[in-house]
Amino acid sequence: MTDIIELVLQDHQAVAALFDKLQAAKSAADQTALFAQVKDALEHHASAEEKVLYPRVRKEVPDGREESKDAIEEHDQIREALKEVEEHDAGTALFGLAVDQLVATTKHHVGVEEAELLPDFRKNSEAGEREELGRRFEDAKTKAPAS
Repeated sequence: MTDIIELVLQDHQAVAALFDKLQAAKSAADQTALFAQVKDALEHHASAEEKVLYPRVRKEVPDGREESKDAIEEHDQIREALKEVEEHDAGTALFGLAVDQLVATTKHHVGVEEAELLPDFRKNSEAGEREELGRRFEDAKTKAPAS
């Protein structure tokens, strides 16, 4: 199944699992490796949402313009939180605090997206369109710019 909503939800679950591993990691090497995976996943996911999903939400969902704007602002907050983590050495207390902030910021975005934006889009779109968008979303994730 390539329904974009299902793909977005799968990504959310995958990132949540990575966050759990990152927050449980004890060694600086493990933290560094897991943070790199988290960063890559978040950047590719956000870029694909902004290119594929949000333009359709803006166009097809009542209040979609506002929902998309808010979601992009939340992505920018996540990008800032990623930069904050990068400013600290893995294995330090400051790294851990920055990771905790990244997790909280991301969980807030996911919560709003799953409670509002995605259900609103489902109500205002057809299954065939979501399948096509899902294919484009997956393609966009592979082409997302690396940081």
